[in-house]
Amino acid sequence: MEPKNREVSISKALAYLLRHGAVKEKLPIDYNGYIELDSLLQHNRLKSLKATVPEIEHIVASNDKKRFHLKEDPDTGKLMICAVQGHSLKQIKPSEEVLEPITKTDQLPDHLVHGTNIKNCIQILESGYIKKMNRNHVHLSPGITGKHSEVISGMRYSSNVFIHVKRTQEAVDKLKIFKSLNNVFLSSLDIPLEYIELIQVRPPNAQVSNESNSPKNHQLKLLEELASNNSIKVEYM
Repeated sequence: MEPKNREVSISKALAYLLRHGAVKEKLPIDYNGYIELDSLLQHNRLKSLKATVPEIEHIVASNDKKRFHLKEDPDTGKLMICAVQGHSLKQIKPSEEVLEPITKTDQLPDHLVHGTNIKNCIQILESGYIKKMNRNHVHLSPGITGKHSEVISGMRYSSNVFIHVKRTQEAVDKLKIFKSLNNVFLSSLDIPLEYIELIQVRPPNAQVSNESNSPKNHQLKLLEELASNNSIKVEYM
């Protein structure tokens, strides 16, 4: 296996086990989401890849989205690893060591953005919420991937709709926001449309089709209509 492909395979195995599969796979995981690295390496998903501690350390250090965090257990001296966000495991209830509570607006970045696509944005507008779905939190980035340099995680590179959440004290109090170790902001609750201030759209092919009956234009018009009905401004990028 090519080195890059091997890294991707190991990274995917780590993400699954640390975010979603630890309980099902009977791996001991603490309330902060940490698992002893030696135990994790004995799981078949990593054992079959013959993953090593140095490889894991390299992946943690070099991962462009800083998805994972390593620490040394102060009592045992053993290495512990966690995924810094993206969990679906309800058993994980992180402390301030992992998630910093946001209580004041001056703790927020200049932007608070949920990245998605046109189809999903329409579903959000129709449902009335940005929903956590099967995750523990709604993910919000401090800007837009590829546009703001401080954004390293929190949205897919393929996102072409950017939902800006209000940065008011009311929003902070209502949504129970936290900041992860890799600078992703997390809402513990589904986010109602009343806390959305702007939707920015980067249309496919970077332009809106001139054909009024094209599927692309139909979706965009529906998005605009739903946003307008909820007094949300739409901008094209």
